Amino acid sequence: MWKYSTNQKEVDPKVFTRNPMLIVSLSTSNPQYIILYSQARELASYLQSKLSFDRFFSLYSSALPPAIQIKSDGTLELAGVHFYHHFNGKRDIILLSGQSSPMADEYEFSDQVLSFAEKIGVRDMVSIGARWSEDPISPFEAPKVIGFSSDTDGVEELKTLGVEIQKEESAYFFANTIVSLASKYSIRGFKLSVNHGEPRPHPKSLIALLTVLSKLMREEIELSELESSASELDKVIRSAGYDSTLAPLGTMQQQQGDIYR
Repeated sequence: MWKYSTNQKEVDPKVFTRNPMLIVSLSTSNPQYIILYSQARELASYLQSKLSFDRFFSLYSSALPPAIQIKSDGTLELAGVHFYHHFNGKRDIILLSGQSSPMADEYEFSDQVLSFAEKIGVRDMVSIGARWSEDPISPFEAPKVIGFSSDTDGVEELKTLGVEIQKEESAYFFANTIVSLASKYSIRGFKLSVNHGEPRPHPKSLIALLTVLSKLMREEIELSELESSASELDKVIRSAGYDSTLAPLGTMQQQQGDIYR
């Protein structure tokens, strides 16, 4: 079910003409994975805290968790995902964010998002997420941005931005499937991801992702708040007794697991 959110009226969506780019920044709400894989939700929140975005369209779907959001005044809002617009003087930036990525019907949900993106003029889409099949990194390591594109020109563009290209591996779930479907709608799809290992709130991961994303957006994003958070998180991890000589994170999580809860 679609709902146009301006003045609660059902009207035709606006078409954006200033080289519009869609940022798909949704994370899983599955309790089993939410701590390791919340980077996209955090990135969307950070962008909204630093830039002026106006919400203009919402999507409610049975692919999303059956939930409501109870607001501070005791009223409720049906949980969905929302499209926001920001113009930075160079590009129309469309941000898709919300409480969860789809938990079922990822292909159908991707088609709904992309068909709407095509209607409003989007030709470039960037999907944000964490990589699912990687070896975990040290929580003190600055993550590399890893990605792929829906076509070879997009791959070359990512290379110029310093992105490490994913090759010969499987990629799972919505953040990846939506990139695979983008070309059906004449949209070039990009995926930007990081390896997991850094505990939430993932400031180093956001710094890495935003450094690349800001170049695609053609807009500088202020990162000092994240840099301060990364420094504080390092102190907390060290004070919790983290030992970098203990091997692989899978084992370390059991031995030193408090910082990962």
